[in-house]
Amino acid sequence: MKPRGAGFGLVEMLAALAVFALGCTVLLVAFGQAARTLEQVRASDRLSLVARSLMDDQRGQRLQAGERRGSEGALRWRLQISREPGPATLLPLWRLDLDVSEGRRSLRVSTLAVQAQPALDASR
Repeated sequence: MKPRGAGFGLVEMLAALAVFALGCTVLLVAFGQAARTLEQVRASDRLSLVARSLMDDQRGQRLQAGERRGSEGALRWRLQISREPGPATLLPLWRLDLDVSEGRRSLRVSTLAVQAQPALDASR
């Protein structure tokens, strides 16, 4: 006959299994939440990248007041360009408002830009 306390009884093993199952459940929920958060970050990064690319494209172009729109698949964007009021002697100041959306996600970015007037032709 074995002496008492030499091993674990059935109750102790069931309690250990219950604690192990509870720990696994908590970890499973945490990993699921981390995966959802990662997908949200990935979608937000995509919108930010598209917004930055569209704003960078405007640097090389002559700005004009108005609205531009575009889309690519589920991605849609709208750029509103307006001239900010100011003294006529200063360089023109432009406001660029960009809305980018994909499905239920959307991003709004605004910035100000100064664009130099083209130099006058000295040969005239």
